[in-house]
Amino acid sequence: MHSPLRLFTIIFTALVALAVMSVCPWEKWTGGRLKNFNLLGDLLPAASAPATDSAVADNLDPELAKLKDIVPSAPVDTPDAVIEIPADFKAPTIDGTVLIEDYSPDHTGLARLASTLDEGASRRVRIAMVGDSYIEGDILAQDIRASLQDMYGGCGVGYMAAFSHFPGFRHSVNQTSDNWTEHEIRKMKQDDALRTILGTCYTATPGANVRFRGSVRPAHADAWHRTSVVFIAPVDGTITFTGVDNQTDVHTVEGSSEVQCVTLNSPTKDIRVSTDINGLQVLGIWLEGTYGIVLDDISLRGNSGISHRQLNATTTASMRRYIDYDIIILEFGMNALSAAQKDYTAYGAGMVEVVNNIKTLYPGAQIMILGVGDRGHKSGTALGSMPTVTAMVKAQRDVARQTGSLFWDTRAAMGGEGAAVEWHGRKLVNSDYVHLNHRGGKELADIFIKSLTTSLSR
Repeated sequence: MHSPLRLFTIIFTALVALAVMSVCPWEKWTGGRLKNFNLLGDLLPAASAPATDSAVADNLDPELAKLKDIVPSAPVDTPDAVIEIPADFKAPTIDGTVLIEDYSPDHTGLARLASTLDEGASRRVRIAMVGDSYIEGDILAQDIRASLQDMYGGCGVGYMAAFSHFPGFRHSVNQTSDNWTEHEIRKMKQDDALRTILGTCYTATPGANVRFRGSVRPAHADAWHRTSVVFIAPVDGTITFTGVDNQTDVHTVEGSSEVQCVTLNSPTKDIRVSTDINGLQVLGIWLEGTYGIVLDDISLRGNSGISHRQLNATTTASMRRYIDYDIIILEFGMNALSAAQKDYTAYGAGMVEVVNNIKTLYPGAQIMILGVGDRGHKSGTALGSMPTVTAMVKAQRDVARQTGSLFWDTRAAMGGEGAAVEWHGRKLVNSDYVHLNHRGGKELADIFIKSLTTSLSR
């Protein structure tokens, strides 16, 4: 028999559980994979303050505090740098496809991009996609990579860090690793030699090793032809590659402050890298083909991009002897976005410095800027787009204009106003109404590839 006391106990216990779950620091416990939330606030919306433009922004990159010290850079010598973009500017489209905008000098950027991609038939064409948690786990990048490798050749997933906090989250490669210490760019001193476009570096402790196994999805990720380790070795020692048949390839390394590289030129779908060099600083490991597209997914959760104003020129120059980029795609902005801030001019000025710095360090690379995707926003019980996303996209487009870069309006390509809510309804965006899941990444990648092919064929 269900007595009133028992029913009251059940209800009371459920409310206590909801309250406990609502105050738990889920973001801290899961490294940001789960966001903090308030279940009671959803049940009792009147008890929680609705988001407003005066709300304090959360989860912002601490590097943004340095924006006050930025002096705007002079624009590049291109007509678009002095021609203001109209306030009511809309992303250009053809038959509903959002095009890539070309702000390069003489508007030759798309033609050069087409020419570079075509060179994949005879050499490795290296593309870096540098961003934040929006592309973490190879989301978006993996499907763009697979499509480009379909069209221009290539295999493998390119850059891999020596260690991953969430190895199972990534579908394009299986990774296990032990005994590495992480260094990330936002915690480094401004003159730190490890400040590179990769954003992270991993130092070996005794027993350090990492293993990579190919994946059948997406395409071209199941095997690769060449495995390279790029590193700085403080002392002499060895780096060993171990294949699926337990055959080893041992490389003797001399200690040096210079960036070095060891390579295994052998087709494989399973490789283990280990070292006896305590303190070996591994910048990255590359799994790639002998020709075609190599697309590196370089993501750092919570990164606004501002820290890339200071990259170490000496280390970068040394690294470029082994890993140089033809195309660099910058995907930032979500971690500088808030409902409170309506003007992103200062952020834009910071990102102009970032782009100009990267162009100086990688003079042969074309830069493409991806505008932020749509972001959901809750006001009371109403869900819609965060009202300040438009201002962020405007600032990012202006960064492309001032630096002579290519630009793709991600939000417009997703559908514009209300897209995050609509994509969430189709189970393509996570419950935070910000991050794509793997299905959403595939859909956006398909949209991007269609935009790319349409833009290049004009």
